Amino acid sequence: MGKNNVFIIIKAFFLCFFLFFFFYPLALILFKSFSLAEGKNAINILFSNKKLIWNSFFQAGISTFFCLLIGIPAGFLLARRDFFGKKFVKALSLIPFVFPSILVVISFVIVFGNNGWINFFLKNFLGFNSHVQFLYGFTGIILAHTFYNFPLIMRFVSDSWENLDSTMKETAKSLGANKFQVFWNITLRQLMPSIIAGASLVFIFCFMSFAIVISLGGIQFSTLETEIFRQITRNLDFFTAGILALIQFIVLGLVGLIYFYYSKKYSIKETGIKEKPKKLSFNSFQGIMETIYLIAIISFVVLPIIALIFFAFFNSETGGFSLKAFGKIFFGTASLSGTTPMLSVFYSLLLAVITAGIASLMGLLASLKQTKIPLINFFIASSISVSVITLAFGYFLGFGSGNFWVIALGHSILAFPFSFRILNNALNKIDKESIDSAKTLGANNWQVFREVQLPRIKNALFVSIAFCFAVSLAELGFVLVLYDGVYPTMPVYIYRLLGTFDLAAAAAMGLILIAVSFIAFYSIEVFSKNSRVF
Repeated sequence: MGKNNVFIIIKAFFLCFFLFFFFYPLALILFKSFSLAEGKNAINILFSNKKLIWNSFFQAGISTFFCLLIGIPAGFLLARRDFFGKKFVKALSLIPFVFPSILVVISFVIVFGNNGWINFFLKNFLGFNSHVQFLYGFTGIILAHTFYNFPLIMRFVSDSWENLDSTMKETAKSLGANKFQVFWNITLRQLMPSIIAGASLVFIFCFMSFAIVISLGGIQFSTLETEIFRQITRNLDFFTAGILALIQFIVLGLVGLIYFYYSKKYSIKETGIKEKPKKLSFNSFQGIMETIYLIAIISFVVLPIIALIFFAFFNSETGGFSLKAFGKIFFGTASLSGTTPMLSVFYSLLLAVITAGIASLMGLLASLKQTKIPLINFFIASSISVSVITLAFGYFLGFGSGNFWVIALGHSILAFPFSFRILNNALNKIDKESIDSAKTLGANNWQVFREVQLPRIKNALFVSIAFCFAVSLAELGFVLVLYDGVYPTMPVYIYRLLGTFDLAAAAAMGLILIAVSFIAFYSIEVFSKNSRVF
């Protein structure tokens, strides 16, 4: 068999993988739904749930607006300013992305709740007579979504901004354009694809938000995602759940196509003259304001983590410092959720390693020109747009529960779009002349990959593995539906600890999860050499 024929087999393998582990579970949900229709009408379901649809669009749209409002200036600071600890801040900014949503709720209650730290400060130091309602209802949803997702906008914008070709900007200045005209007519137009791509991805994540909406919003702010879960688990109404899931999938599929289209338009170009970042200075009003904004952004990310640290090391009985919670995690033998704490850590790490390997392999296969996959845009948009809860129930119907490898394959589907994005960016940066020269000298597709492409994407492959590892590590919903008490992960164990009101142990486990995720993200910043995550 020729080397080029190997790529044909690889292409067929990729298509079979996606059809069996992505479209097949979704098709099962639709089949199950329509087989149990029992005279129900899809149009009636659509109109009777129009408030849910409006809530989904409204909260996702407002959340995206605030993420843009905070993320674009933060992206400017990361791209155009140089300061001590910049890599640390960039790594820290991705922590919310893998912060288990249930821990976000707990930490936000500690910081922003009616009796939280901020209200304590307002009452005792600023003289407020009553607490300020930050957290519950619509405000709480927006606040938590902004915490979760503004780093995505920041990273999209900063990656694009620091790689802009400064030639047009300098030409405009030489022709007499002022700073605002340069920004509005040149810089903003160049950044717009990255802004639209980032906003579309944030909109998708907020639209599919589950734990935050159901915990902070309550029944009056229910969305399509929470109603799908309620219809399946409480009412056993698969038809209504299936129709709502189909509506959500169509809407987010269209948004996913927007994300994919614009994310391709702002891919990094190695040509052109790049403007060097300036040192963050305290010698001007602008520099002072930039420093204050940077501190505010870091504080917004760090405060919930500090809340977890407080809970993990605070002994409510003595009112002092204690390592009791960590003792339960590292040395505890009591079984919860079918396993001990350290076994759940082991299962999480093993699952994340396997997921990272499979997702990165699939991302590589989909990115190579030699294995150009038909309708790849549709695959990417679809995998981004399907909700975790919907896909998990499809897996439950198709493959049952309790199988470790099934969970790993599901996590790989969820992590695949990020792997593809990272590796496709890296491959697109390879100059076409190198590949053409190798083919002219008689190299086949396999030799082109081995000798030309692989050496140049090694760093991107590492970034893909590290990021997919972190995504799997923090995923809760998929495992919660499928683990069947056999292979609980750290997020599931945290969820069960909170169910027993052991907040200290839950916080301790959460800090372990965040620490491992931070190591993965910091390694990306150190070793990636500008390989982008999004």
